[in-house]
Amino acid sequence: MPDNAELNAHELLLRLAGRLSDDQLWRFRDWLASGAMPVLGRALPRALLHDRVGLTADEHLLLRGIGADPALTSSVLGIGAAPDPDYTFTAEPAHEAAGGDQVGVVLGATLRGREGLGEVRCAWRHARDGRTHRVVLVTAVADQHRLAGELQRMLRALGEHEPCVEVLAPDYDLTPYHRLALDVSELLCFGAADLAHA
Repeated sequence: MPDNAELNAHELLLRLAGRLSDDQLWRFRDWLASGAMPVLGRALPRALLHDRVGLTADEHLLLRGIGADPALTSSVLGIGAAPDPDYTFTAEPAHEAAGGDQVGVVLGATLRGREGLGEVRCAWRHARDGRTHRVVLVTAVADQHRLAGELQRMLRALGEHEPCVEVLAPDYDLTPYHRLALDVSELLCFGAADLAHA
């Protein structure tokens, strides 16, 4: 059973999707999945300060809830509301490679019928500078932070250097970023959990 610090950290990192760089976010999620909470508690507020990423009042509570240094957390900018995502999302990449989406095929084959999972979906995020990035969205009933770490490592083994993996609880209150991604996402597979009435 994850402790409150892990739950707080996972939720905060979900909320920061699209606001922190992909490189930072996957590393922070990897540390969380590996149990390196003290490292995360030091590095996350420093990254927010360095990149001038503001937090809402609820997000500040989550940051304090991971055991971060109060002197650092109190210096993180406060904002009234999370900013709208600076991305657009589509169901497919702009240019499909010959042979289709092999990474999606592997993900679907690996996660199909897995206990504790609901839907496994994929969307493609498009930045203003033209960069396109896969975003994997998974619904899971428990251990979301560990599953995020596992899937990130799988995607890195498949050649994605900055994997974007969003593992959501069935009752997660979607951020605008996740809502936009889910609205256009393509289903890769179903796990074994029936979350239709969860």
